[in-house]
Amino acid sequence: MLLEKEDLIALNRTGENLKSVLRHIVREFPQSAQSITGMSKWLDFNRSNCQRILNGINRSKDGKQVLCYLPGIAGLQDFLVQVEKQGLHKPQILEAKKAVAVFDSQIRKYARSHAELKRLLGSNVTSSHLDKNMLSADEKREQHYLASKQLIGSSIDTLFSCYILKENSHDPQYLQEVAMISKQNIMRSKASPPFVQFYTHPHPENFSVPEKITEDSCIDTSRFQIGVVDEYSTKGLLEAYSSYSASNSGIVFNDIENKLNFDATFLFSNPDELANPLVHESRCSSTSISIKNPTKKLIMFVFLEKKIDMRSSVNVGCYSGNQKVEEGSLRADDMWTERLPEFPELKIVNAGSPLAEVIADVEVGKMTDYLFRFSNLNKDDFICYALEVNHPIWSSTYRIYFEHSV
Repeated sequence: MLLEKEDLIALNRTGENLKSVLRHIVREFPQSAQSITGMSKWLDFNRSNCQRILNGINRSKDGKQVLCYLPGIAGLQDFLVQVEKQGLHKPQILEAKKAVAVFDSQIRKYARSHAELKRLLGSNVTSSHLDKNMLSADEKREQHYLASKQLIGSSIDTLFSCYILKENSHDPQYLQEVAMISKQNIMRSKASPPFVQFYTHPHPENFSVPEKITEDSCIDTSRFQIGVVDEYSTKGLLEAYSSYSASNSGIVFNDIENKLNFDATFLFSNPDELANPLVHESRCSSTSISIKNPTKKLIMFVFLEKKIDMRSSVNVGCYSGNQKVEEGSLRADDMWTERLPEFPELKIVNAGSPLAEVIADVEVGKMTDYLFRFSNLNKDDFICYALEVNHPIWSSTYRIYFEHSV
């Protein structure tokens, strides 16, 4: 038997659910019981199964790996029996029992045993019974883009978002984030909503207008900055600034006179919003871009400081809605209920790669150089992760997680 793509998606969700509920249970254990040996002694439970549970929580990169790392149904059920004896939070144990029951039913559905299911998940071979007339995922996203564009009367040809993440040299409790958001060939009808650039940071005091950023500008690491990048924006954009919208945390722009299409590029410097995952108890950070307008192409670069990257595992997903994730409070598996069946490919871009210079006619090399000059940083100190998606799903969020070891 081979698994269908839809089956793999369902199994992946089950694994993410199990990882989330088991991690929350283990987090309630005494610190001494969160290692293999300590857990085995504290619970009076099989040492090998303790190792497998911790591997499923800490080493897995996706839900399918969780199912392969974890012990079988009997081992999970015995684990929860021993946990119950310790008098831990009962609702969490009930959630875990329900997740294990779903896993049990899926094993019975797809395989004769947990071992056989692991072989199926590890084979990287899926059944293909798709009707030749059915649309591919790319074609479905393109139709969604075209319909959404007509529906709301606006669109963007290319959205390039680039982020630099490093430890804040002034306050190591936080990361210093510097970001460039570039929207190229924005098209708007007369009936479409006004153009708004959103951001999550609390609005700075005494704000009157975005800064004008040029190649001579330099970062001020002591404060939050937001500005319009002069070299990559249509002339007149800054003058078209209208107001700040407190209801949706965004800066609003009037139409640029005699311009039906225009480019808009923004630069943000954020020193005090992102918790440093190397010292924060969550050990997790994430960077995301929300698709607020129908967009033909998304390009996303995240430059992560090497000393953080060397202690990280990376995860990527597409999630429904544009909800803000409270900093430091959620990991990738906590978002399993929001994950869409859309699996973008994440790449590491080396300095000499063609992808580091030009993607879809966007001069990403020059734009990232511009951002690093502004930030007074050296690219050689960072690892670059890249995401490239044709027709990203409107009103969704593409999120890259970095989960860090102690």
